[in-house]
Amino acid sequence: MSQGFTPPAALVVEGDSRVQETLRPALEALGVSMTVEHRPDAAVALLARRRFDVALLALDLGSTDGLALMRALQARSPGLPVLFLVPEGARDRVARAIREGAADCVATPIVPEEVGARVSAALAAGRAARDRALLEALRTALLVSGPAATVLARVADAARAAMGADVAAVFAFEDGRLARVAGDDAPEPLAAVAEEAVAKGAPAVRTGEGRTALSVPVLIQGATSGALAVELPGPPADAGPLTLLAARAALVMAEERSGSRLRGAVGASLGRLAIQIAHELNNPLGGLKLYTSLLERSLAQEGGRGLELARKVARAVDELAARVAEIRAYERGGAEGPLGQLIESCVDECLARGTSGGRGGEGDA
Repeated sequence: MSQGFTPPAALVVEGDSRVQETLRPALEALGVSMTVEHRPDAAVALLARRRFDVALLALDLGSTDGLALMRALQARSPGLPVLFLVPEGARDRVARAIREGAADCVATPIVPEEVGARVSAALAAGRAARDRALLEALRTALLVSGPAATVLARVADAARAAMGADVAAVFAFEDGRLARVAGDDAPEPLAAVAEEAVAKGAPAVRTGEGRTALSVPVLIQGATSGALAVELPGPPADAGPLTLLAARAALVMAEERSGSRLRGAVGASLGRLAIQIAHELNNPLGGLKLYTSLLERSLAQEGGRGLELARKVARAVDELAARVAEIRAYERGGAEGPLGQLIESCVDECLARGTSGGRGGEGDA
């Protein structure tokens, strides 16, 4: 759901008021809003609270080098296009600025037509880069497979990348309450907007202090089962990518639920089978145990190899009785040890084959 058109925003870090005065009308002619900061540290702090589509920086900013500021800004906002404002006597530094990661350079004094052309190109390149990152994030999240926890963690990662967010989290109902199940630790605004999206069954937005918390519900067969939420600097953004990623989260949650129900059904069937097997084995085992005990007593006075063999048979019977006890324990839900692990491993493999549509490698039965 689109939150409305937000015009591109430019961050300008330049101390010369004459440059600022000529830049503003040139940017406004492009429909670009302009925010000026004089101090590099203030510019970096501002970028933590607001989103900008392009930055125009002076090469020399007092004690701070413009290239160092560019690196700080791009560390805070990866992919941010940066253009340097280059005075007449510093044209030899243009090549280095480009090598270091600048999108372009604009000569001063300002020529409005040049600003328009270069800023327009930088904005287009920035949009293309964001679109590529969005598509890659969506591709990764949609194609990932594995346990539910792994898939949901990738969904949160993709949401963070696609939205340019600082934090992202997946929420689901656990014991009747909404809880974070994947992604970053959720600050209070993120949890609150997730609750709101679940209550509405529709995207929810909360803004404050230059930041936006945005959430969309996770719907399974029309019922709200959780939420995907992000927190990012600046005004509300388009929730479309989140909606796609929430659908991927819904798919894996539904598969996990289906797997839990199937595991319960398989467990009940195995429990009934365990009762029958234990019953069939108990009577002959009881007889064997009695016979080996009598045999041991009979051979006790003679000693020798016969007694040793009788005791080995008794130990083997005891071991078989222990396996039967493990089978009965599985029926009661308490199987442990190698047999319990083997049964659980077989159940997991059967469920995995079932949820993947029975597709397997060569030699699958």
